[in-house]
Amino acid sequence: MDRQIRFSGFGGQGIILMGIVLGRAAALYDKPIGEDGKPKRKTAIQTQSYGPSARGGHSKCDVKISDKEMLYPFVEIPDYLVIMSQQAYSKYIHERKPDTRILIDPDLVLERPNGDVFYVPATKAAENIGTRIVANVVMLGAFREISDIVSYDALERALFDSLPRPTHDLNRSALAVGAKLGREAFESKSKD
Repeated sequence: MDRQIRFSGFGGQGIILMGIVLGRAAALYDKPIGEDGKPKRKTAIQTQSYGPSARGGHSKCDVKISDKEMLYPFVEIPDYLVIMSQQAYSKYIHERKPDTRILIDPDLVLERPNGDVFYVPATKAAENIGTRIVANVVMLGAFREISDIVSYDALERALFDSLPRPTHDLNRSALAVGAKLGREAFESKSKD
Protein backbone atom coordinates (compact mmCIF):
# COMPACT_ATOMS: atom_id res chain seq x y z
CA MET A 1 0.00 0.00 0.00
CA ASP A 2 1.37 3.38 -1.05
CA ARG A 3 -0.85 6.42 -0.64
CA GLN A 4 -0.12 10.11 -1.22
CA ILE A 5 -2.45 12.64 0.39
CA ARG A 6 -2.55 16.44 0.13
CA PHE A 7 -4.59 18.54 2.57
CA SER A 8 -4.99 22.15 1.44
CA GLY A 9 -6.74 25.30 2.57
CA PHE A 10 -5.81 28.60 4.17
CA GLY A 11 -3.75 29.36 7.25
CA GLY A 12 -5.73 29.05 10.47
CA GLN A 13 -7.92 26.13 9.33
CA GLY A 14 -5.77 23.46 10.95
CA ILE A 15 -4.57 21.98 7.66
CA ILE A 16 -1.16 21.06 9.10
CA LEU A 17 -2.81 19.38 12.09
CA MET A 18 -4.80 17.16 9.72
CA GLY A 19 -1.61 15.78 8.21
CA ILE A 20 0.12 15.34 11.54
CA VAL A 21 -2.83 13.42 12.95
CA LEU A 22 -3.15 11.19 9.87
CA GLY A 23 0.57 10.43 9.81
CA ARG A 24 0.61 9.64 13.52
CA ALA A 25 -2.46 7.40 13.19
CA ALA A 26 -0.86 5.43 10.35
CA ALA A 27 2.64 5.08 11.80
CA LEU A 28 1.89 4.62 15.50
CA TYR A 29 -1.62 3.30 16.04
CA ASP A 30 -2.95 1.52 12.97
CA LYS A 31 -1.79 -2.10 13.03
CA PRO A 32 -3.75 -4.04 10.41
CA ILE A 33 -3.25 -7.79 10.43
CA GLY A 34 -1.46 -9.19 7.38
CA GLU A 35 -2.09 -12.46 5.59
CA ASP A 36 0.50 -14.13 7.84
CA GLY A 37 -1.55 -13.20 10.94
CA LYS A 38 0.99 -10.64 12.14
CA PRO A 39 0.47 -6.87 12.41
CA LYS A 40 1.72 -4.98 9.36
CA ARG A 41 3.85 -1.92 9.95
CA LYS A 42 3.08 1.32 8.18
CA THR A 43 5.45 4.21 7.61
CA ALA A 44 4.32 7.82 7.26
CA ILE A 45 6.08 10.98 6.12
CA GLN A 46 4.49 14.41 6.58
CA THR A 47 5.67 17.67 4.97
CA GLN A 48 4.06 21.10 5.06
CA SER A 49 4.18 24.52 3.48
CA TYR A 50 2.27 27.72 3.86
CA GLY A 51 2.17 31.18 2.35
CA PRO A 52 3.86 34.28 3.73
CA SER A 53 1.05 35.16 6.13
CA ALA A 54 0.33 32.62 8.87
CA ARG A 55 -3.42 33.21 8.86
CA GLY A 56 -5.28 33.62 5.61
CA GLY A 57 -2.46 32.61 3.24
CA HIS A 58 -2.44 29.26 1.47
CA SER A 59 -1.53 26.18 3.47
CA LYS A 60 -0.84 22.61 2.46
CA CYS A 61 0.19 19.47 4.25
CA ASP A 62 1.30 16.37 2.38
CA VAL A 63 1.35 12.86 3.84
CA LYS A 64 2.79 9.71 2.33
CA ILE A 65 1.81 6.37 3.86
CA SER A 66 3.28 3.03 2.86
CA ASP A 67 3.89 -0.45 4.15
CA LYS A 68 7.34 -0.33 2.49
CA GLU A 69 10.38 1.85 3.04
CA MET A 70 10.03 5.27 1.41
CA LEU A 71 13.09 6.91 -0.10
CA TYR A 72 11.51 10.15 -1.33
CA PRO A 73 9.62 12.29 1.21
CA PHE A 74 7.51 14.50 -1.04
CA VAL A 75 4.08 13.95 -2.54
CA GLU A 76 4.36 14.19 -6.30
CA ILE A 77 0.81 13.57 -7.52
CA PRO A 78 -1.72 12.90 -4.73
CA ASP A 79 -4.05 9.92 -4.63
CA TYR A 80 -6.30 12.03 -2.37
CA LEU A 81 -6.65 15.81 -2.59
CA VAL A 82 -8.56 17.54 0.23
CA ILE A 83 -9.46 21.15 -0.59
CA MET A 84 -10.87 23.53 2.03
CA SER A 85 -10.58 26.94 0.30
CA GLN A 86 -11.00 28.51 -3.12
CA GLN A 87 -7.37 29.70 -3.09
CA ALA A 88 -6.18 26.12 -2.44
CA TYR A 89 -8.44 24.88 -5.23
CA SER A 90 -6.89 27.30 -7.72
CA LYS A 91 -3.38 26.40 -6.60
CA TYR A 92 -3.59 22.58 -6.36
CA ILE A 93 -6.48 21.26 -8.49
CA HIS A 94 -4.21 20.74 -11.50
CA GLU A 95 -1.78 18.57 -9.52
CA ARG A 96 -3.75 15.34 -9.83
CA LYS A 97 -4.16 12.25 -11.93
CA PRO A 98 -7.44 11.04 -13.47
CA ASP A 99 -8.22 8.72 -10.54
CA THR A 100 -7.28 11.14 -7.73
CA ARG A 101 -10.11 11.28 -5.21
CA ILE A 102 -10.97 14.89 -4.38
CA LEU A 103 -12.74 16.01 -1.19
CA ILE A 104 -14.09 19.56 -1.32
CA ASP A 105 -15.81 21.76 1.26
CA PRO A 106 -18.56 23.13 -1.04
CA ASP A 107 -19.21 26.17 1.16
CA LEU A 108 -15.65 27.44 0.73
CA VAL A 109 -14.85 26.22 -2.80
CA LEU A 110 -17.05 27.66 -5.54
CA GLU A 111 -15.87 25.58 -8.49
CA ARG A 112 -17.03 22.04 -9.25
CA PRO A 113 -14.36 19.95 -10.97
CA ASN A 114 -14.85 16.78 -12.99
CA GLY A 115 -13.56 13.48 -11.68
CA ASP A 116 -13.89 11.45 -8.51
CA VAL A 117 -15.19 14.30 -6.30
CA PHE A 118 -16.79 14.11 -2.86
CA TYR A 119 -18.52 17.18 -1.41
CA VAL A 120 -18.20 17.39 2.37
CA PRO A 121 -19.76 20.50 4.01
CA ALA A 122 -17.23 20.43 6.86
CA THR A 123 -17.42 24.13 7.77
CA LYS A 124 -21.22 24.14 7.93
CA ALA A 125 -21.20 20.94 10.01
CA ALA A 126 -18.63 22.44 12.39
CA GLU A 127 -20.79 25.55 12.81
CA ASN A 128 -23.72 23.28 13.68
CA ILE A 129 -21.58 21.60 16.35
CA GLY A 130 -20.88 25.02 17.81
CA THR A 131 -17.60 26.30 16.37
CA ARG A 132 -16.02 26.58 12.97
CA ILE A 133 -12.64 25.75 14.45
CA VAL A 134 -13.27 21.99 14.20
CA ALA A 135 -14.03 22.00 10.46
CA ASN A 136 -10.65 20.36 9.88
CA VAL A 137 -11.56 17.49 12.23
CA VAL A 138 -14.93 17.09 10.50
CA MET A 139 -13.11 16.85 7.15
CA LEU A 140 -10.58 14.42 8.62
CA GLY A 141 -13.42 12.13 9.75
CA ALA A 142 -14.94 12.27 6.26
CA PHE A 143 -11.57 11.61 4.66
CA ARG A 144 -11.14 8.50 6.82
CA GLU A 145 -14.45 7.07 5.68
CA ILE A 146 -13.80 7.80 2.00
CA SER A 147 -10.18 6.60 1.97
CA ASP A 148 -10.17 3.82 4.60
CA ILE A 149 -6.38 4.31 4.88
CA VAL A 150 -6.36 4.09 8.68
CA SER A 151 -8.85 2.77 11.20
CA TYR A 152 -11.26 5.11 12.95
CA ASP A 153 -9.83 4.11 16.36
CA ALA A 154 -6.27 4.88 15.26
CA LEU A 155 -7.32 8.28 13.90
CA GLU A 156 -9.22 9.16 17.08
CA ARG A 157 -6.30 8.12 19.27
CA ALA A 158 -3.84 10.18 17.21
CA LEU A 159 -6.21 13.16 17.35
CA PHE A 160 -6.45 13.02 21.13
CA ASP A 161 -2.66 12.72 21.40
CA SER A 162 -2.35 15.93 19.38
CA LEU A 163 -4.90 18.10 21.21
CA PRO A 164 -5.42 19.34 24.78
CA ARG A 165 -7.68 17.15 26.93
CA PRO A 166 -10.38 19.86 27.45
CA THR A 167 -11.08 19.81 23.69
CA HIS A 168 -11.51 16.02 23.37
CA ASP A 169 -15.32 15.94 23.66
CA LEU A 170 -15.75 18.64 21.02
CA ASN A 171 -13.29 16.95 18.68
CA ARG A 172 -14.81 13.50 19.29
CA SER A 173 -18.15 14.94 18.13
CA ALA A 174 -16.54 16.62 15.11
CA LEU A 175 -14.79 13.40 14.04
CA ALA A 176 -18.03 11.41 14.35
CA VAL A 177 -20.00 14.00 12.35
CA GLY A 178 -17.28 13.97 9.70
CA ALA A 179 -17.36 10.18 9.51
CA LYS A 180 -21.13 10.31 8.96
CA LEU A 181 -20.74 12.93 6.22
CA GLY A 182 -18.00 10.85 4.60
CA ARG A 183 -20.17 7.73 4.56
CA GLU A 184 -23.03 9.73 3.06
CA ALA A 185 -20.78 11.29 0.39
CA PHE A 186 -19.32 7.87 -0.46
CA GLU A 187 -22.73 6.22 -0.70
CA SER A 188 -24.07 9.08 -2.82
CA LYS A 189 -21.09 8.80 -5.16
CA SER A 190 -21.53 5.01 -5.38
CA LYS A 191 -25.08 5.49 -6.67
CA ASP A 192 -23.90 7.72 -9.54
